[in-house]
Amino acid sequence: MIRSRSVTALATAAVTGLAALAVAVAPPAAQASVPLKIEAGFLSVGLSEAGRVTSLVDSRSGIDYVAAGKSVPLVSVVADGQQAVPTEVKYSPQDKVFTFRSDKASIDVKVVQFPTYSTLEVVGLDPAPGVDVQTLLWGPLPTNVTETVGEDVGVVGNDRFRFGWRPLNDKTVGSWPLEYYGYGFGADLVPSGFGSLGTQSEWSVAARTKWGSIVRAYSYDYSKVRIRGSELRLSLSGQVPVGPMSAPEGRIVGSKLALFGSAPDLALSVLSEIARGQGLPYPTINGQWQKVAQATRQSVFAFHDLRGSNLASGVQFAKQAGIKNLYSVQNAAGPWVTTGHYQFNSNFGGSDAGAAQLVAAAGQDGVRIGVHTLSDFIDPNDPYVSPSPADPRLAVGKTVKLTRPLGQADTTLYADGDSGSVEGKRLRIGDEFVTYSTVTKVSDTEWQFTGLGRAQWRSVARSYPVGTPATRIVMNGYGGAIGGLPIIDEIATRLATMVNTTGVRLMSYDGIESVSYSGWGGRGYAHLVNGVYRKLDSVDGFITEASNVSGNSWEAQSRINYGGLGWPDSDYRQITWNNDFYRANFLPPMAGSLPIGGNDTLLKTESNLALGASLGATFGWYETNVSSLATGSNTPAILAAIKRWESAVNAGAFTAEQKKLMADGSARWHLSEVTPNQEWSLQRLDSAGQPVGEPQPVTAPEPGFTTPEPPDAQLGKLYEFKVTSSTPQTIRYDVT
Repeated sequence: MIRSRSVTALATAAVTGLAALAVAVAPPAAQASVPLKIEAGFLSVGLSEAGRVTSLVDSRSGIDYVAAGKSVPLVSVVADGQQAVPTEVKYSPQDKVFTFRSDKASIDVKVVQFPTYSTLEVVGLDPAPGVDVQTLLWGPLPTNVTETVGEDVGVVGNDRFRFGWRPLNDKTVGSWPLEYYGYGFGADLVPSGFGSLGTQSEWSVAARTKWGSIVRAYSYDYSKVRIRGSELRLSLSGQVPVGPMSAPEGRIVGSKLALFGSAPDLALSVLSEIARGQGLPYPTINGQWQKVAQATRQSVFAFHDLRGSNLASGVQFAKQAGIKNLYSVQNAAGPWVTTGHYQFNSNFGGSDAGAAQLVAAAGQDGVRIGVHTLSDFIDPNDPYVSPSPADPRLAVGKTVKLTRPLGQADTTLYADGDSGSVEGKRLRIGDEFVTYSTVTKVSDTEWQFTGLGRAQWRSVARSYPVGTPATRIVMNGYGGAIGGLPIIDEIATRLATMVNTTGVRLMSYDGIESVSYSGWGGRGYAHLVNGVYRKLDSVDGFITEASNVSGNSWEAQSRINYGGLGWPDSDYRQITWNNDFYRANFLPPMAGSLPIGGNDTLLKTESNLALGASLGATFGWYETNVSSLATGSNTPAILAAIKRWESAVNAGAFTAEQKKLMADGSARWHLSEVTPNQEWSLQRLDSAGQPVGEPQPVTAPEPGFTTPEPPDAQLGKLYEFKVTSSTPQTIRYDVT
């Protein structure tokens, strides 16, 4: 109860209890002082007269979290290829604008204070005469925090304090440009253990360092063509031309982020307020924010052979397992004729109207349909590529020019440079696609490309004179092309239209990191993921997942579901690392994919289910074929086991000690049901499936609050209090 004023709020008891109530904060000082300060919730950022960050203070405790000896400017620019560091900063209390000045440019940053956070927006940028400003750099803010680093959400802290920042629009990229890593502590970064790449730092707002952590962001000027590299590593996409982009989207002015500090338990509440208050994506399930809704982690049956003729069987298998989602994978691509234009193939209705009929048929049994996508991967047979001529908006790399004529049947060409990359050995010459084996420098001005494969991707071989451009094609992971930003925007529109017209309610962005290979980095993520979200007719109940997330798509992406048991590049240890990453980034626990078959043994299946349960997670995908379940001798037992384990995990029924025991991969387990959705019995088994010891009771907790009496609030001061529940299940209460 808040006695100083009457407040009524809707709180949600879920995996993370959500209830943050705040009253007015004191306005900023009437005039600038030295050092200057920016107040953002419980965070106080101190600035020197030169605009450098001198302190990051928890205003409640007075503890300063700035990393010793790592002072950096709050904001700077890269001008004429070099970082221009401000030498002075002035503050206008009337406009609430800080002006950072260097010999290269003047930057105006407006600070607007909200109860639990502040926004920082570039409202003016004035270069010196003749100066080309390429990039604006936010920070990176250096901290001594090592305990919790949420790379993609951009929140770092410990058991006493959390602070961070969020990009507030597409042009504000929550990461750091690789071409300027020397300005962003690049040599000090420490990879996280998430995913097969071993790091998320290329696309992430926050990153762990050898001495603490950083949060960072940037905005590029695209008023002219810029040569950029891949956000993953410069060698992958080489030097990629991007832009120009029209104003205002292509300009730095408007770069904006939110900065905050809070108690650890309430960081997610502040993120919710930022997302809603600043008009960011806010996907929900039954009206509840997906970041706290238990239903966000609901499992799917991922069928590689799902089609109209066996849909009814797939629905029945899902219902027997207590699963409410069918997901069409069809190998690695999904139910498409080609990726790129994403038209449904004949197995899945042949059109949006046909797919809508399948969705409606499954819906009659209470089962939802999801589809797999390959993001901006473009199949060689897709209209973006073939037949000739291919779309000129494909993502491309370095262009060289022929130094000798190339005949129609020649298998060696000579050019005035290399291709800019050792990966993706494919060139576009006119309307012809050409592959090559090796490239060798033969003189100071000439390179030789050998082993040419002519007339690739259904193009036509022709002869070309000296001086003809040869441009490297940026390749996707399956040997096709990827789209530049205009194509990424078109794909986002197509996928949103597909969702709107068919009723599909779950979609995966597989290979989503390819949108950064286009040279657009985190902005590519924003244009695809946020672009789909903005075009949806209904965002409630629509779940997206991927194997990667970026700082620019955290709000719109529901969950990450990488790896799994039985994957060649994943195991239980990797899944554990992944869930550490999910927790730090306020994403739901997920155990990845679990391959199942109708002839699998119950002992094997339940042992794998126990490993997922040890993490408090269910498997996002049960990956299989309808035909395998239809012909398998153990299908009924396997489906019943999935239903039992899912119900116990979702109820939060396993104790911490039971989870610890189930984490032992050498143990075997059987779960039997005592009372549906309330009580179970957990029995350890030996390798032959025989009982070991006595069974343990497993009981769902009684729904309720575990929260003490709320403290009194004081008028004019921030108020923090978290409502927590005894169960992860979603239960609604009115809190007055």
